[in-house]
Amino acid sequence: MTASAAPHGYTLALWTATAVTSSDRGAPGAADVLALLAGATLAFVALAAVAHGGALMMPERSAPAGTRIWAAFHLPMAACAALASLLLTRCCSGPLLWGLVGTATTAVYLLGVSAQFLCFAVRHHRETTDTQP
Repeated sequence: MTASAAPHGYTLALWTATAVTSSDRGAPGAADVLALLAGATLAFVALAAVAHGGALMMPERSAPAGTRIWAAFHLPMAACAALASLLLTRCCSGPLLWGLVGTATTAVYLLGVSAQFLCFAVRHHRETTDTQP
């Protein structure tokens, strides 16, 4: 369950953003779909390279207890991605719009989840250091 939480959350975020954009602009054409794919892929690769210094993504240690519930809570990130897509429909169109939807959705989701885990880690660190003599 824990291992599938992030892919599930990202799927929800990207699907929601795509649905919001489609409801405003209609079904995407082939070029639009390819632009969405390219934008999402490039944002994912760029953020992964920044987060891991271009190295392979290997965790250095296991996640602290209690992270599982955080790993399954993706509603805020999916909502923010949908909002970003809605805003993009107001200023862009065609393949540019769809490329930006893929990019924005991926960036909003990954940065949001990262911030969520950072907050959890900081809180967890404070709790463990405050209780130790």
